[in-house]
Amino acid sequence: MPFIKENCTVCGDCFTRCQYLHLSLDEAKKEITNLMEGRDSFVLSECATCYACNEYCKQNANPFDLIASLQEERNSLHLTDAARQMLEKQYEPYESSKGVVITKPFMSQCAFIKSHASLFQGKLFDGLDKLGGRNFFCNLLYFHTGQYSLVEKRAKTIVDNVAKLGVSEVICFHDECYALYKRYAPEFGVEVPFKPVHVFEYMVKFFKEHAADVKPLNLKVAYQRSCSSRLTPDKDKYLDELFALLGVERVKREYDYENALCCQAAALQIGGAIDTDKVPREKVKEKKKLARDAQQRNMEDAVKAGAQAMIFVCPMCMETLENQCVKSNIAPIFVTDLGRMALGEIGLPKPS
Repeated sequence: MPFIKENCTVCGDCFTRCQYLHLSLDEAKKEITNLMEGRDSFVLSECATCYACNEYCKQNANPFDLIASLQEERNSLHLTDAARQMLEKQYEPYESSKGVVITKPFMSQCAFIKSHASLFQGKLFDGLDKLGGRNFFCNLLYFHTGQYSLVEKRAKTIVDNVAKLGVSEVICFHDECYALYKRYAPEFGVEVPFKPVHVFEYMVKFFKEHAADVKPLNLKVAYQRSCSSRLTPDKDKYLDELFALLGVERVKREYDYENALCCQAAALQIGGAIDTDKVPREKVKEKKKLARDAQQRNMEDAVKAGAQAMIFVCPMCMETLENQCVKSNIAPIFVTDLGRMALGEIGLPKPS
């Protein structure tokens, strides 16, 4: 298990900095100790599964992984058996054959090959071979559903499916794919025989090589930092470099970088899968209200900072916050579409 007990100094930072639990230092120390010693804690049911505590922990103890593994062990999120079984089957990977030949740089489209086909258009993708589907899907979504072990169980199959392609590098369109290859597969003891390249890094390289084609956007943007970005914050430097290349200003606001708020997709979508025989409907409604309140704080913060657009790296984040962006007169833009705008291929989407 990736939680490293001997690294944990019980400093309490993981929970005092949590933007959803609101614990004092003494409460934080008590609850992390409860979890470490196998006792029950309300943290297991109240956790927003945003991974932030892993980033807050400077001892690299990975407290979220402890929470997630215990959530699965005790079904702390109270999903129905039917919902758990449906989720487990929905993205079950299958083993790929070796029949595919890759002749260009390779981009993994994860599970978005059909559902988000519009995001793979234009010059930015012309020089790439692309593949996606369940056999390449990273499966990290199960960290949000109390099914932590599925990621470990399936990591080798997913890595092997990519390795069979014979590629030395994999450009990761999906932030969670990058986290699987860069962090979790090695922690699970799975050898990754290729270099994962984050889409930010790929775009920086592309736009340096095509600098003459760039039309500076002169756009003020807020960045919606996906929860999976917490798992590999090392690549965030490329985003600011990308913004500079495209003539984009990242506005200074409260909910950014380590202090970012997640999109709340997990809290809002998991509600329909909760066993209401174990969790009162009023409690489910209360959690959804807290999630919507967090979304509102996030959007108000972006508006206050003067953002004209909100940039996304996660398709789920964009789908979850798209309507709120429109209501706030902020244009929702996926990061690759931001690149297409700078190339003059598409215009700024109208926020309303």
